[in-house]
Amino acid sequence: NNKKLLSQLSLLPSSPPPSPIKWNLIQATKTLLHLIHARITYHCTYHRTESILSVFFCASFLLMMHHIQIKHHHQSSSSSSSSKYYVDPFLHSKIDNDLSHIHSKVDLHIGDVDHWCIHGGDVSCVCEDPTEPTFGGGYVDSFLGEKEEEEEEVDDSAKHWMKAHTKNKKRAERIAELFSSGKQGTLSEDIEDWDDDWDHVMDDLYNSEDENDKEEEEGEDDATTTTTNVPSSSSSSNTIDVVFLGDSITEQRQGTQFGEIVDDYIGIKKVFEKQFTKEKGGMFDGIALGLAGDTSPNLLWRIMNGEIPPNLNPAVFWITIGTNDFLKTQCSEEVVLLGILRIVEEIQYQKPSSIIVINSILPISTRSNGVLDDRGPFRKVKTTVVHDSNIWWPAIVSVNNELEKFASEQHNVKYFDANKVFVEERSDGTYIVEGTMMRANVHPSKEGHKAWGKAITERLDIILNKKHEI
Repeated sequence: NNKKLLSQLSLLPSSPPPSPIKWNLIQATKTLLHLIHARITYHCTYHRTESILSVFFCASFLLMMHHIQIKHHHQSSSSSSSSKYYVDPFLHSKIDNDLSHIHSKVDLHIGDVDHWCIHGGDVSCVCEDPTEPTFGGGYVDSFLGEKEEEEEEVDDSAKHWMKAHTKNKKRAERIAELFSSGKQGTLSEDIEDWDDDWDHVMDDLYNSEDENDKEEEEGEDDATTTTTNVPSSSSSSNTIDVVFLGDSITEQRQGTQFGEIVDDYIGIKKVFEKQFTKEKGGMFDGIALGLAGDTSPNLLWRIMNGEIPPNLNPAVFWITIGTNDFLKTQCSEEVVLLGILRIVEEIQYQKPSSIIVINSILPISTRSNGVLDDRGPFRKVKTTVVHDSNIWWPAIVSVNNELEKFASEQHNVKYFDANKVFVEERSDGTYIVEGTMMRANVHPSKEGHKAWGKAITERLDIILNKKHEI
């Protein structure tokens, strides 16, 4: 029976083989997208928190990896001499905020400062608030000693600074009185005259008096009585022509450092007196009120505490400040600029009838040959370390440019470019003038002060005698 059945089945027509399934890419894509959408909808509906956290962590991970990659790239670029990335230090030092139109101290905002330190950031320096007066002598090179020793050094530095400030204050008061009274002659500085003020101020600061120090000071005072040449007041005007305000560069014109006579500066003092004392052949009468190591906030403190007394009304205030804001407190270009402008605004507030001349910040070179820019004015540094060739010069140029711009927008404010005296362009770059113009490429020498004073006299002749500037 089985054989018969099989024979009958074999006579039936055979069914055709099944046709192969055709792959529809479009339909498959739609199906996959619907599936993904359904899965996302499900998770967002029933696992909302987990979904949000997953997205957040994934994005954070990607950003972190991107940041690490960029940091690694910068490090490898700065350490490799074959880096393809170039940084122009002069462009990097450019100050973005325009401060040329300010008219009072309320227009100076430290909140707009991008970074406080010249190397970047806000914590790698001891930069002070440039808009607030700061008592001087508080910062010394005391990073190597113990804490107690550092405090003693700071206190000692502050005492010397206060003594020098008190001397300047007394000199300013006496010279102002001399001119306002029409007297003539020289002024003998008896230190005992200002000791009383010193004791009073220092008692307030330290609440104590060191008897040993007092005895030593009295001994020194008995041994040394300095005679300061006072400009003649024989002219028809009862005001002095020019008062120079600044740091150690200005104090050297007094022949002193922290108020004490320094033999190396006697020549500079004689040059200054010859150029800025009419009785000695100078065209104008001038005095110098400087203090070594001062930053802009230190000078601001001094002029707010007696160094420009009410009866001292010169025709011109000549300001030279900013070097120590870079070298000492390591401030950024914008902070240095703010500090200088704050001084200008304070003098304008106290002496609105006087003309203010802002002297350019003098050049500083870190190299023995005095090079400032060894690749010419359009150089590019082959590294991402911006201050590679000279740490200070691009910053100084930036601040000076802004000071010149500020002066051009203000009434009774002038800018004087002293770099015409101290800087020269050569075929291979920019240099401090070759020779003996600057000692250690920071402070002007006797010859430097002589050339600088001559240029200042020519500018004062233009300003005070109303001559046309060429």
